[in-house]
Amino acid sequence: MALRPKTNRYQYRGNKRTVAPASEPVSLTEIQTHLRLANVTGDELIYLNNLIFEAVSELEETTGIAFITQTWQMTLDNWPGGREQWWDGMQEGHINNIYTGSGRGWITLPRYPLQSVSGVTVYDEDGTGSAVTVADTFDVDTQQTRGRMALKSGAAWPTALRATNAIEITYLVGYGASPVDVPPALRRAVRQMVGYMYEHRGDGCDPGDALNHSGARAILDRFRDVSV
Repeated sequence: MALRPKTNRYQYRGNKRTVAPASEPVSLTEIQTHLRLANVTGDELIYLNNLIFEAVSELEETTGIAFITQTWQMTLDNWPGGREQWWDGMQEGHINNIYTGSGRGWITLPRYPLQSVSGVTVYDEDGTGSAVTVADTFDVDTQQTRGRMALKSGAAWPTALRATNAIEITYLVGYGASPVDVPPALRRAVRQMVGYMYEHRGDGCDPGDALNHSGARAILDRFRDVSV
């Protein structure tokens, strides 16, 4: 007779950026060339720079894509299948099921493309954190559209006891540190959005309007992670 409760498929998950990218994927010079603007100075340059920021933010938030290398931190209350009660008696089954419980043996990281997992910290009931050696405990999968952190065969989930935010995962995402590392089509989507917002700056146009009407969404759909 199993004593375990039903597995909760959904749980609280926080995700925030802790280190911003060093640059935008499209420069002011590129935007001025795209818009055929000359001798732009002062407030107009600041305005264009803000449009670039708004366009990139909209594209990244809509898809989960990170253009330029940046650092994010995801927090979890517990691991997949965590906080389950023990069976009474002997548990039978494949060793991977014994180690991972009824949940999945991996965690999908929200932002992509994943470069690496730089740190994992777990907290005890008193809020004291302990660093986990990532290489000994997890296989980091950077090949999937959304990268995964998979529990190694035979490894157990590190003990995390705090009631909330018991696990912190720090990870790096992005196509690279330079704008040239970003796929040209995504950079074109930024230029199209900025161009649309600039041309309709007196019409109350926002980034959502620009995404839908500039042609950027059609480009974005080729990079979107679609679950089947």
